[in-house]
Amino acid sequence: MTIKNKSTLYYFYSTGCAFCKQVEPVVEKLNKEGYGILKLDLSEPDNDGLKREIENKYNLRCGTPWLVNPDSGNNICGWRGEDIIRKWADGETIVEPPKPKSQAPPFPVENPNNDNLKIWTKKYDEWKKENNHLTNLQDAEQIIDRFKKQKEANDQRKNSLDGRLSMIENNLNRLMSHLGVK
Repeated sequence: MTIKNKSTLYYFYSTGCAFCKQVEPVVEKLNKEGYGILKLDLSEPDNDGLKREIENKYNLRCGTPWLVNPDSGNNICGWRGEDIIRKWADGETIVEPPKPKSQAPPFPVENPNNDNLKIWTKKYDEWKKENNHLTNLQDAEQIIDRFKKQKEANDQRKNSLDGRLSMIENNLNRLMSHLGVK
């Protein structure tokens, strides 16, 4: 087996990180193909210190998962897909995706009456215009329609015993998934 990259690459992860669970099999696959990606658990104090050292050296900040070449600072923050991770492992510079200029206005979930929806729609449209550099932003009407359909489906489920049991089961599954329990 030949080493594909001369540098040892680092993969920082944390237990319970959902996106790390997606990165893990990709890193395993690449290592089997001869890439040298060192897996570093951030629950280990030495690994956490190494992560901070690299962040400071290259003026970077990232949670987990974080894939980084410690020699160049070329990195991927978060889950970006297997093809992007492979390009990074091959030494290709990965450009960060565009980020919003500000946080989107919160949807009025607690009291979505017509007046609140009009106010939110105006704020959302302003935010969308400010962030026109982002792709695939939905229209306010699409978000409102999706919310109404979800609320209607939830109301129907709440009205039946099977629906209530199903909701409890879904909530437990989400909690177990969040905690990393299989």
